[in-house]
Amino acid sequence: MPFTSVLERPPRAARHAVAHDARAPRITQPRIQYARTRDGVDIAYYGVGTGEALVALPGGGGLSHLAREWQYDEQRNWVEQLAASQRVFRLDHRGTGLSDRDVPFDLELAALDVEAVVEKEELTRFVLLGQLHTAGAAIMYAARHSERVSHLVLWSPFSNYREFLQSSPPLQAARAAATKDWVTYTELIAQEAAGWVDMEQARRFAAYMRECANEDQYVGSMERFSKFDVSAQLNTLKMPVLVLHRRGAVFPSVELVSKLAADIPGARLVLLQGAAAVPFLGDLTEGLAVMRDFLSVPNGAGQRSRGGLTEREAEILALLAAGQSNKEIARALTISTRTVERHIGNVYTKIRAHNRAQATAYAFRHGLASPE
Repeated sequence: MPFTSVLERPPRAARHAVAHDARAPRITQPRIQYARTRDGVDIAYYGVGTGEALVALPGGGGLSHLAREWQYDEQRNWVEQLAASQRVFRLDHRGTGLSDRDVPFDLELAALDVEAVVEKEELTRFVLLGQLHTAGAAIMYAARHSERVSHLVLWSPFSNYREFLQSSPPLQAARAAATKDWVTYTELIAQEAAGWVDMEQARRFAAYMRECANEDQYVGSMERFSKFDVSAQLNTLKMPVLVLHRRGAVFPSVELVSKLAADIPGARLVLLQGAAAVPFLGDLTEGLAVMRDFLSVPNGAGQRSRGGLTEREAEILALLAAGQSNKEIARALTISTRTVERHIGNVYTKIRAHNRAQATAYAFRHGLASPE
């Protein structure tokens, strides 16, 4: 089936997933530019929006296609919402999309791709966002250039590929299919990344993935993935770090993401609702709200102020902001779920919040969600 036919506007039943945010103006397809890496690879990129610079790396196995993503409603909506308040830079890593495809995609060298775009655009200070595989590239770049990265946002990150693969049996099954049938592999990965919720959405994502890379080169690069490990760089990160992950995602596991966050000094971990592993699939509202509030505080540092909350209410708000459910909070504090609900009601009233996303944003803004 031709690519354009699988990325056409989704059926009415699925449109809620890509509903356009009124705060995000529609953007015409941006002009593609190129930057050359230190090792001579041409990297395609574009910039859209105005404001503080945000370099948003690809998700979904590091696969992207800057021209095709503009025909893909979910991807376009995600970029437009990011660009509503930022100057967003997007790039295709080596071996993918519009970048040089004569070289294989390589996680170890992906930080060089970021470096090329940053140097070409003369970005002296910016926010860096990495997703899944490219979270490792973001960590590598941030560890080497801490003076340039003002905030680091990691979505469903992992630091060690072997641990990542071992943490998810469904991912192992899909990985085994890669060398046998590229179409089957992309369909499985897309369904898992979408959280097995919307098969039509997953079908469009799978078709998009197949346009992003040369099959032989990408599958061949998987052997190199197994050696990828940036665990040693985690405790060297000096900038504010936000780690986001959806609770129901089949990869990476919540335990693996939590372990990574714990190894980064001062990192904030927020577990969101939903099952999609990549941010542009599923509901965008909660994750974007948390990101925007995290980035609204200079250097990510808030002043500790309980704002009229009792010590117990502040304690519960911190656990809520960490993504814990009412039952989990009750278990952690050895109180009843009904007591937790009463406290949360009082918290909402005092801080004028209407939901968990707003309460989480308040906690970050006032330093109440920072680890002790």
